[in-house]
Amino acid sequence: MKENKLGDETSLYLLQHAQNPVHWQPWSNEIFGHAQSLNRLVIVSIGYSSCHWCHVMEKESFESEHVARFMNTNFVNIKVDREERPDVDQLYMSALHLMGVQGGWPLNCILLPDGRPIYGGTYFNQHKWLKVLKAIVETYKREPKRVKEFAQEMQRNLEDNYPERPDAKSNYEAERLEGWITSLKETLDNSFGGYKYVPKFPLPNHLDFMLSYGNSMNDVVLKNHVRKTLFCIANGGIYDHIEGGFARYSTDAYWKVPHFEKMLYDNAQLIALYSNAARNTSDASEYRFYQAIVYETFGYLFDNLRTPSGSYLCAQDADSGGSEGGYYCWTESELKKILKTDFSWFKDLYNIRPETCWENDLFILQKSESLVDFARKQNWKEDEAYANVDRVKLTLSVSREKRIKPSIDTKSLTSWNALLLDGLCHSYVAFNNQEMLDEACSIADWIAFKMVDGDGLLARNFVNNKASISGFLDDYALTIQAFIKLYQINGELTHLHFAKNLCEKVISEFYSEKQKLFYFTKSNSELIARKIDIDDDVIPSSNSIMAHNLNILGIYYRKEDWINKCKLMLAKVEGFIDKYPSSYVNWMSIYDLILRGSKEITLLLSKPLIHSELSTIFQKNHVISYHTELPMSYEIKEDGIYLCQNQHCLPKMTSVNELLEALDT
Repeated sequence: MKENKLGDETSLYLLQHAQNPVHWQPWSNEIFGHAQSLNRLVIVSIGYSSCHWCHVMEKESFESEHVARFMNTNFVNIKVDREERPDVDQLYMSALHLMGVQGGWPLNCILLPDGRPIYGGTYFNQHKWLKVLKAIVETYKREPKRVKEFAQEMQRNLEDNYPERPDAKSNYEAERLEGWITSLKETLDNSFGGYKYVPKFPLPNHLDFMLSYGNSMNDVVLKNHVRKTLFCIANGGIYDHIEGGFARYSTDAYWKVPHFEKMLYDNAQLIALYSNAARNTSDASEYRFYQAIVYETFGYLFDNLRTPSGSYLCAQDADSGGSEGGYYCWTESELKKILKTDFSWFKDLYNIRPETCWENDLFILQKSESLVDFARKQNWKEDEAYANVDRVKLTLSVSREKRIKPSIDTKSLTSWNALLLDGLCHSYVAFNNQEMLDEACSIADWIAFKMVDGDGLLARNFVNNKASISGFLDDYALTIQAFIKLYQINGELTHLHFAKNLCEKVISEFYSEKQKLFYFTKSNSELIARKIDIDDDVIPSSNSIMAHNLNILGIYYRKEDWINKCKLMLAKVEGFIDKYPSSYVNWMSIYDLILRGSKEITLLLSKPLIHSELSTIFQKNHVISYHTELPMSYEIKEDGIYLCQNQHCLPKMTSVNELLEALDT
């Protein structure tokens, strides 16, 4: 194994490194056998195709013959695409945190020949990288026993050992939830939205819970915070004002300067969030604003990331033409030349003035006020304002197409496509756009027919019309969630049964009877430790999603053991929520749901629901059934509308208006 072995891989990230002089190998268990036969340390370098600092380190170090010679002589070198192998990334990112190092990518870990970590970090410049490698090689030669003792301690710490509470129960106290909410509020930036720390990530699932809780409890602080955040990120530089779609995060507190890569998982969740915000506003202008963001974002995804198979690709790069963000930024002189007379108002709307210049005379488009407020100053009507903005966006889009476009990753992931399926369901409910529902069904077909093997198990990735990696817990959890949503919208019972069947696979393959939680990897994982994911980050933890899934499927299919599993999972995590509420927001959501109780709605109607009726009924704590074949609705004998909660059912109703009145009470 002397030469670079990445040329036959399908991952774009691995292919980007296929011409490096470093003798990169793809991840495999056989590699560690080779490393042990040589008694040689291992470098595992983890990143993804749209990662800017991954590109920088490659150029500085991995393309250097001098650096490569040292790495090839002293290490076995492994490259990993974190999006294909989140299990490997999760394991060694945990090791990094145990070493007291802040995580990020590229993630570079030094391992013993058997895979146990001894050192880690993120980006290193060439000088520091070589210095680190030489020091580690010398230490391993000089003090192998000490190094192995450290590795052994690391492995012990990597093995998840949550407090055993097999009989743990919760009283589901409103006061406890309110305490978490109070702590959460202390971390919020109410001036610019999001949390107080920098860099800033949108964190859609956090905002969605705040929106839901704020509306149900009429919490003005939370409602205003969500509105502020949605306004700031959609008007800030993190949003692509020409083509639509959000960048991954902002490097400042003001959402001005983004890290320019666009990820499917962010945009899918933000589609859901802005759709839900639209459903929960009575302000027509605000509704239109949210709708425009959803339509533009979906338009960006459809035009740029959709594949002929019906799936969506992972991401678009931050870099193009050798610079980060160059594709998205403008000089003042460019804008004047392109927009001509429109520039006079465009510069005011998008803050084109000397003090807002980013770097190298470049401006990142951003707005500091709503289009409605700006229109008022211009003496424009609202429709006129949107028409003017749409016209200049088209002009700039045509001009921007002449630039070198950032590259797009070539793989589709089950989990991220499930997030988009979920987002499109919410969009359909909000806007009654049939195209959204049709596209949701198309993604569902892709998952069901392309990503499921003969044993009913999910695959993770899809490249060149082929799936090659087994699914992880997030693939299952997010797919189950999305198919439940789709059933609640279109009433196709096959979608719900598909979710149930996947849930049974998850329990069989991932569940830990000891921990009362789910491992991220299947029982046949050969990693040095199986991890349990409970932190709600940019994407909610796969365990919190599974808790939701178990609860709602337990109601549909009258599986009390699934509902009890959900409650045990929550009980295991409650202590963590007490300490760090902002890291467990999706767990708070399930706590709130169980506290309030689910309303079981069975709709046996001669005519399907009209959209306005569905929009009103489609709520987080509503379990909607359309079939007496479901155990939840077994006892119903005649057509009508039925509402039950806590095993108590109201008399049959004959109209949706009756149902809405009953729900209000």
